[in-house]
Amino acid sequence: MIRFLICSIALAAALFVAPPADALICSLGGCSCDVSATQIQFNSLNPLAGAQSSQGEITVDCTGVAELAPTMLVSLQGGLYGSINARKMQSGAGDLLNYNLYTTSQASVVWGNGTTGSTVTVSGGLLAIGHWSVNRSVYAVVSPTVATKPGVYTDTVVVRIDW
Repeated sequence: MIRFLICSIALAAALFVAPPADALICSLGGCSCDVSATQIQFNSLNPLAGAQSSQGEITVDCTGVAELAPTMLVSLQGGLYGSINARKMQSGAGDLLNYNLYTTSQASVVWGNGTTGSTVTVSGGLLAIGHWSVNRSVYAVVSPTVATKPGVYTDTVVVRIDW
């Protein structure tokens, strides 16, 4: 009976003092989260083949978490050489190549910051205590043209997490 009463009090407290839906609950020592991403590589591009796709992965890894159903919002910035709607990679010679990042493999929704493009809510599992990690695929499409010059093209995109 005592266990039932303690569980009932804890549940009642959780119902009446619930954090905002997008908040990540931290233990008394606080939370810290690291974000990492794999490089998205298109390998050799054939400008005559049209748009080509690839994918990578974003990993969010948090410690100090005490959460029943952890979730957070992941947004992507525009990159160094373009904007969210028109991302560009640049070669060492300064030539630009159009590409973009998407939330699905169908490349129908641009992954952005919520104002431009869509953000993605990531979640993973139930009852994360101490450590929580989640992976999310990011899909990319590059659009070379016959005017695309040979070279190594790169860009850097900032990943932001909000909880």
